Amino acid sequence: MIKRLLRNEKILMAITTMQEAFSAIIPFFLLSSFITLSYFVLKTFHLEILGVSASDIRTMMEEFNAFSSIIATLAIGYFFGLRFKTSPVISAILSVAVFLAVLHIEHPGKVMELPYGFTPAALVMPVVASWLLKLFYPRLSLHIGLRDAHAHIYRHFNYIFVFFFAFFASVILYFFVDRVLDDLVARFDSWVAYLPGIVRLAIRDFFVQIFWFFGIHGSHVVNGLMGKEILMEAMAPHLTYGEFNRIFINIGGAGVGLGMIVALTLYARHGTVWFLTKLSAPFVLFNINTLLLYGVIVLNRFFIVPFLLLPLFNLAVAYGALQLLPVRFSPDAIVWTTPVFVDAYLKGGGTLLLPMLQGVLLIVDIAVYGYYVKRFMQVNLQELRIRKLEENLDLSTELRSREHIRAYTAHWEIMEANSRLEALLPEINKETLFVFYQPKVDPRSGECRSVEALIRYRKEGRLRGPDFLVHLEQAGLATVIDHWVVRQVKKDLDRWRSEGFAPEVSINLHPDTVNSREDIRRIARVLKGESVLFEIVERSFLEREEAGRNITWLQEEGFGISIDDFGSGYSSLETITRYRIDELKLDKSLIDILDTRKGYLVCKYTTRLCHDLGYRVVAEGVEHAGQFEKIVQIGVDRVQGFYFSEALPASDVGAYCGTSIQGPRPQNI
Repeated sequence: MIKRLLRNEKILMAITTMQEAFSAIIPFFLLSSFITLSYFVLKTFHLEILGVSASDIRTMMEEFNAFSSIIATLAIGYFFGLRFKTSPVISAILSVAVFLAVLHIEHPGKVMELPYGFTPAALVMPVVASWLLKLFYPRLSLHIGLRDAHAHIYRHFNYIFVFFFAFFASVILYFFVDRVLDDLVARFDSWVAYLPGIVRLAIRDFFVQIFWFFGIHGSHVVNGLMGKEILMEAMAPHLTYGEFNRIFINIGGAGVGLGMIVALTLYARHGTVWFLTKLSAPFVLFNINTLLLYGVIVLNRFFIVPFLLLPLFNLAVAYGALQLLPVRFSPDAIVWTTPVFVDAYLKGGGTLLLPMLQGVLLIVDIAVYGYYVKRFMQVNLQELRIRKLEENLDLSTELRSREHIRAYTAHWEIMEANSRLEALLPEINKETLFVFYQPKVDPRSGECRSVEALIRYRKEGRLRGPDFLVHLEQAGLATVIDHWVVRQVKKDLDRWRSEGFAPEVSINLHPDTVNSREDIRRIARVLKGESVLFEIVERSFLEREEAGRNITWLQEEGFGISIDDFGSGYSSLETITRYRIDELKLDKSLIDILDTRKGYLVCKYTTRLCHDLGYRVVAEGVEHAGQFEKIVQIGVDRVQGFYFSEALPASDVGAYCGTSIQGPRPQNI
């Protein structure tokens, strides 16, 4: 269920947009972290810099923290405005207006006070407001013409009524949702109040981590929902649950920040992640890991398991250990920015037992994070290759937000394929890759009304078949090529239509594409309304049930389905009886044995069976007159192969198919 949600196109789009918004405000996180660290340094050592005292820096720190919610609201509203194709500026302004109104709903009768950190409202309301802006625009826009010299001024006038309606709709929606959530939280609090302190702390920490993972300031939101009394309660003489939480659970900041930073340092030594790791490290040492969270962890599905569960592991182990260790805690309060090991040493009154306990927990945390970091970096390398291939082929950036590319790199054969791709990818681009078309000829009338799209690859001045596809398939990149072929076919269909020529085009789809709901729908959007037949190999049906659903959906959308390479590999009567298809292609391996009795009978009765089922039959790989004569006897509907023509460039297809063909044509390639 979770995997399906993470592969849903709209959810992926929302996650990607949110990540774009967070990355845009990373400079703000960096500055805020620097100001926070400066405050504690000046305060600890009683310093002043150029007449600026710790109290001055504290005021600035509090203001930055308060305005972080506004900054987040602006960024999210702006990027969702871009995603929804509305005015990003109007979307950002609307998001802030809705957020301010929501604050008054939450605190009626009080002078507005900005919340500390990112609240749920700061993250959710910009999304809702931007979506409502998109929803209302077609109905409420003023539709003012934008053709004169002042268009840059007038273009936002169209949003006047849209803005008002989206604002009030957002606020009303929040009002009702807030009332329902308040009731649920009150019931939850009444139940939690009867639990032991350590259990309440565990529940609190779990929710803190959940909120942080979605980019919401976890501790402040949970304090507002559940209160923070538990943090003040004594767990042991001179040790509160809050101190226990800071020293032994979130070692280095939320989500065990120090374990994260060490694991990233060990296993993520390249790319943007490595840069953010180095930038975050000095702050994490002082338990300030906001930059690390928003730069690497937030909404990153690869880290959700360790991020949520490692704090709970630390809690259980540390709580059990402290029941056994002979430690007397110091009554002195420890500032939360005190570095790891130093804080435990001071709180333990000079004993090394507590720093050693921290060390044991940290070693486990690093090992667990290390496993997930390595997985993340493997897929990250995979996505870098995808981006490189997409850039070479000039594909839309929409494909780059794909997060459902499988991590094939775990298998040694795949690793070998990836190493070959390192040398291959620079050679695959729109200057070396082409779509050619092989005619499908009616053997009785000689007419050519359909063609098959085939990839051709120029290397060392010669056109050749795409022998690199096997490496792309092993590395999980085959679907990218399918998208490129579809776009090229669409361009050729548009050009042929302008020339008065409209053939049916067959397009091969890789099993990975057939089994992906998102890929199939993207392809269908590009080719909607075109006369297209998708050629699918039978193993597509054997991998997952999703293939059957996707194929049925394509047929409902008006596309044809052809079973390719029948007679080789997985050929099964179940496929042609269980699924409704339009065409079946006899594989070249069957055509090559037509001169044998068994080969002839297999082709003859397969063709008869398909005709009885209402399917068209195509013989591919027909190369000489003897094969063609037997094909005519059998009654095949279409012939494809060198006997008539090799694959042609798009510019030659119209001329070739313009007249009837009674025999083999001269080869053009």
